[in-house]
Order: sequence, then structure tokens, then C-alpha cells
Amino acid sequence: MKIAVISMIREPWGGSEELWASMASEALSEGHTVIHSTFIFDRNSPKEEMLIKEGMIHIGRTGFFKPGLPVPVRILRKFLLRIRNIFSNPFAAVFAFNPDLVIYNGTCYSIVGETHLLQILRKKNTPYVIIGQLSSEDGKEITDREAVALREIYREAKKVFFVSKRGYQNACKRIDRPIPNGQVIRNPVNITSFDTEPFPTSATAQLAMVGLLRIVHKGQDIALKALAGEAWKNRDWHLNIYGSGEDESLLRRLVQDLNLQNRVSFHGRVQDIRRLWADNQLLLMPSLMEGMPLAVVEAMICGRPAVVSDVGGHKEWIEEGVHGWIAGTPADFASALEKAWMQRAEWEEMGLQAHRRAMLLCDPAPGKTLLMLLKNIIPAQDR
Repeated sequence: MKIAVISMIREPWGGSEELWASMASEALSEGHTVIHSTFIFDRNSPKEEMLIKEGMIHIGRTGFFKPGLPVPVRILRKFLLRIRNIFSNPFAAVFAFNPDLVIYNGTCYSIVGETHLLQILRKKNTPYVIIGQLSSEDGKEITDREAVALREIYREAKKVFFVSKRGYQNACKRIDRPIPNGQVIRNPVNITSFDTEPFPTSATAQLAMVGLLRIVHKGQDIALKALAGEAWKNRDWHLNIYGSGEDESLLRRLVQDLNLQNRVSFHGRVQDIRRLWADNQLLLMPSLMEGMPLAVVEAMICGRPAVVSDVGGHKEWIEEGVHGWIAGTPADFASALEKAWMQRAEWEEMGLQAHRRAMLLCDPAPGKTLLMLLKNIIPAQDR
């Protein structure tokens, strides 16, 4: 089977890429062909390079513009790209391989804006599935007209996968229709063992934020402002921020502005998640939109409670006061963090409860699960 994956991420890599990548590795090991189309970046991620070595075909496409470009330059480049795409479909190189199935990996709604992709999918009558990794709670990232168009796109898809029940429910609500071909699947985690990690004994509370440094998505500024509150000035804590992204410089400036430079450390992107949780006691995840973040699941598996916002699949995994604390709105995050501090003596036990919960919900082999579902969509005799 020839499987084409279309990634819409505007970073070289992210948690949203782990599911298809896990599937791709399984597919390549079985002798299937995998073609991956992503934006052209300065360099490929290590995981992309690993898959290329395993035999994956990598196709870069134009369309990504670095943050920070002068506005006139950005406008000119977008104009030139639009002209180019009129005469040459940016996905033509992928379809030159005549894939048996296309996976669109993006947000729950972003495919509605991919006119060139939809055009070639329909022209060639190529079966496709959608993996919707995240969405906002109100669905305002698309217009009502786009929501109507999305009904047909979902209907045409062989499957519409969501990584949380809430994402599935929100999509049904946004398009005002049921999605009978929808299904919830699990993302993989980046850890080498599913055992708990011994709880750190540090007298200083070690807090961690893990993920893409993008405020409109992950809301790291919300946690920083909460920790700058008067109540936290005489408490013994340290915040470790892990990850990279376009808002890193903005977050560093905010730390300075809030006079937290001696309380907050930036560690960049890390590969060893278990080592991360060997050093930290509590996860903070003040996201504004989510699917189901790997960072939460990984923390729970390692035996750590979390303070999270009420978005995406957080409530499916975390019960208030049992596995962590849930902020109903961004404005409530400071209150949820305060509750967590008041129960600091219970963090270790809550972490063990979180581990048990995660082991009930996670899929130990999501790549194999996804590949099996794809095989069921395209039986061997039809490839």
C-alpha cells in the first residue's frame, strides 16, 4: 500500500506528528510505501531524518514563512506563492506516486482551507482520512460558511480521527451535524518505559511547562502571570520551561518584565522525557486550545499530577483533586494553581493515581492501531 501523509504543522516537528510517524515506521517495516509532504524548513527534524533512513519518501513544499519577516516581504512572498499555485498544484509531487490513501494531519478544521489539496483529491478520487489534532473550544477559527463546507469534506473522508472525545463532540457541534465516520484514537508518547519515575525529593517545588512555545495555543503567559502574584513571592518554587517555538523571545521578555528571572529556567526541546520528570514534580498546562497533549499523558505515566485548563481531552484523563486540578477558564488558572499548592503534600500520591489512570486510557501501540485501521479502509485486493 502507498500511504501519503500531508502535514500542516508550521514547525519542523511537534507532538501532532508523532501518531502518523509511529504508523509510518510500522508501515515501512511491513514493506508499504510512505510519502510525507511537509513545509520546507531550514533543516529536517531528527525524527523526519530517521524515517527517511527507514525508507520514507520526503517531499518538501513551499508555503512556510519564518516569523519575524518584515510585513512587506511576507505580503510579497504570499502573493508570489499564490500565483505559483495557480499554475502548479503544490501537492502534485505527492500524487505523482499515485497513493492508495492520503492522511491529512492538521487541526480538526484546517483542511477546509486547503483548496489545492481538496481539488486534487477529488480530481483523482483518492481515498483520504483526516487526523484532527486540535481545535479551539468555540470553533471560531473557521467561518459559518466554512463549517458548512466542512460537512461535505468530512462526509467524503473515509475516516475522521480525533485525539479526544471532546474534540469529536466540538466538531459535531461546529458543523451542526453528526460525524458517523468519526473515531477517537490515541497519540503515542515519547517515553522508553511505562513505569513511574521516582518522585523528586527537592524541597523547592519543581514545576514544569512542556510543549510548543506558542502563547495562542499553549498559554504559557497565563501561568507566568499567575506565578508572579503576591501569594507566590515568598513560596519556594522554580518553574522549568521545556520546548521551542516562535514565542520563546516573547516569553523570555515576559519573565524579565515580571521579575521572575531567578525563578524560571528555559531548557529548550528535550528528548529524554523520563529524565525531565526525574527532576520535576508538577506539570502546568494552561492551554487555550488542545486535542490531547502528549505532555500531559507523559507526565501522568511518569507519576506526576498536573494543573490544566479545561480544553481538549484534559477532563477525559484528569479528575479534579484526584489526578490534578482543572481551571474552568484561563482566568481560573491562578485559582487552580493555588489549590495545587495547598495540596502539595499530596502530589506524590496524586501522581501515582495519575499513572494508574493513564495506563487505563493510553494505547501502548497507537502506530500499529492506526495502520490496522488504514488497512481496513483499503483492503489488499484494492491496492
